[in-house]
Amino acid sequence: MSGGPHRCAGRAGGFTLIEVVVVLVIIAIGVTLAVPMMEAGFDAREVRRAARQIASSMHHCRVEALARSAPQELVIDAERNTIATSDWGRWAVLTDRAVIERVDGGRPLGNGTVQVLFFPNGSTSGASVVVASRRDRTRDRLRVSVDPLIGTVRVEDAT
Repeated sequence: MSGGPHRCAGRAGGFTLIEVVVVLVIIAIGVTLAVPMMEAGFDAREVRRAARQIASSMHHCRVEALARSAPQELVIDAERNTIATSDWGRWAVLTDRAVIERVDGGRPLGNGTVQVLFFPNGSTSGASVVVASRRDRTRDRLRVSVDPLIGTVRVEDAT
């Protein structure tokens, strides 16, 4: 006999059932670990997007008040999870992953709705809006604030 490798005559090339099962178990564990992390990433992205929408709408109202020399308003409806400007030039229903958790300041209109006024001199009635993940309100939370004196808008972590 030559010194070459020996093959079993009865065994065909391929994988055993145990090898296939082990690979499938490893894939299942990987998916089980990866999906929640991906979901959390989606939630965080949507909270940031909602906060940017609110900040952009606040900035829009301030610029319009200055340009038109007339007060503008932003109406924030926490119950319906919506925002709208007085001229309806901007309005949005926030994503189902992000929720308006709380609005401080502004003028309450009832039913969770708050009006924030922007004046022609650049000042505002002031407000702070906390946006959070609908799934986990303790992790992904941002605060969008508009300064009452100079109308600057800030987005920061809500603590």
